[in-house]
Order: sequence, then C-alpha cells, then structure tokens
Amino acid sequence: MATATARKRRLLAAAFIGTAAVLSACSGNGESTDSASETTASSAPAEGSQESAAALPEPDLADLPEVVAVVNGTEIGRELFTTTYESQFKQAAASAQASGQELDQDLLKTSVADNLVSAELLRQEADSRGIEATDEARAAAIADLLETSQLESEEALRAAFEEQGLDDAEFDQQLSDQVKLDALLADEAGDTTPTDEEIQDTYDAAVAEQEASGETSTPIPPLEDVRAQIVEQLSGDKLSAATQALIAQLREDADITVNL
Repeated sequence: MATATARKRRLLAAAFIGTAAVLSACSGNGESTDSASETTASSAPAEGSQESAAALPEPDLADLPEVVAVVNGTEIGRELFTTTYESQFKQAAASAQASGQELDQDLLKTSVADNLVSAELLRQEADSRGIEATDEARAAAIADLLETSQLESEEALRAAFEEQGLDDAEFDQQLSDQVKLDALLADEAGDTTPTDEEIQDTYDAAVAEQEASGETSTPIPPLEDVRAQIVEQLSGDKLSAATQALIAQLREDADITVNL
C-alpha cells in the first residue's frame, strides 16, 4: 500500500519540473511527453501491487552521452537528463501497462530532452529580460511546494529534497529558476482571465456535446457550480498557447544540438 511519504516523494521529485505540463504541450518535435505517458489516477495500477511492479520495465539509460543537448552553448548533461527521465518513467510505464501497450522509451527520451531544451530556452530568455527571483516570489513558490507536498515547513521540504540528492544550494538554484520561468510566462501571456462570453461559450459547448452524445443520465451542473473549473481551464489554455508561441520563436533563433 502506498504510504503518505511515498506520495510526497513522488510530488517532490517532479516539483521543479514546474512548467512540464505546459512544455509537454509545446514539444518542438510535435510530440509531447503525454504521448508516451498519458496517465490518469484511475488508469494507473495501484502502487504497491507486487505483480504490477514486477511487470514494469526498467528505465533504459545505457549509452547516454555525457552531454545530452547543447542550447546556445549551454550544456544539458546526463545527470540532469537522468534525474528528469527517472522522475517521469515510473508513471509512464504504469500508464502504458494499464493500457496494454509497451512503453516507447525512445519517444519518452525524446520528449524529456525536448522539454529540457525548451526549459533552457525559457531560462535564457528570462535572463535576457532581466527577470529576477524576488524574495517575495521565492516565498510564494515555497508555500506552493509545501501545499503540494503536504509538508509542514521549509526545513522539512529541504530535507525531503536532500534525501533525493538535492542539497540546499541546488534547491535554491532550481527554485530561483522556476520562479523566473513563472514570471516570464506570466509576462508573456498577460492577463489570461477569460471573459464572461468565453466562459459561457465553453459551458454551452460542453452541454451541447453531452446532449449530442445522449449521455444525459448525469447532467452537467449549472454554470455557476463549475465556473471556477472553466476559468482555470481557459486560463491554462491561454498560458499554454502563449508559451508555445514563445518557445517556437526562441527555437527559430536558437543553436540547438540534441545528442540522443
């Protein structure tokens, strides 16, 4: 049976991916990490099942080059790639198993490398714009991490990351990088708050789709009951679109080499 500690560690392992969901939708090769690891809580096998765990493949990281990619002269090394890949591998493998498919590790590697390249491009752009990680923004980011991980203090948070090999200096660096990325994307996207018309149109489309499908046994709740979810969805869509456009622009002018 999965323990609370195990769940926290999974959350923490992906915590500094931060923009991974957005980056996955913006992969330069046209494929996303979700293509290899589309997962829902209901479809993944229960963690702790010995039969499921035994059937899962091992991450294939043999013959990785020391430098996985170079972005405008900045190297993305094997260690960073390995850490990122392993943080996504188990979920991807479990999802593939649940769907009766074999995990395409080559596709997952390509997606991970592509997302790391995109993240590096965004980091460089944040630096070029003079975006800084303020104390206030860092404190807010730590508060978000505490809420996500269900840990009670910054000390506990740092200790949990240290268990995964991330010392205080690396923690601070990655936290600053993430804060800068968030500020960059917020600046690029501008006001992502949807209009009342957009909210209404999205709701009406969902109702119409349900009616067309004939599955009306569980009607969609009234608009005001789902308004917050629609706002979150539409805001996320606008942020993702702005990020995709920015990454595409940065890639046009970038010198990128991927050695996979």
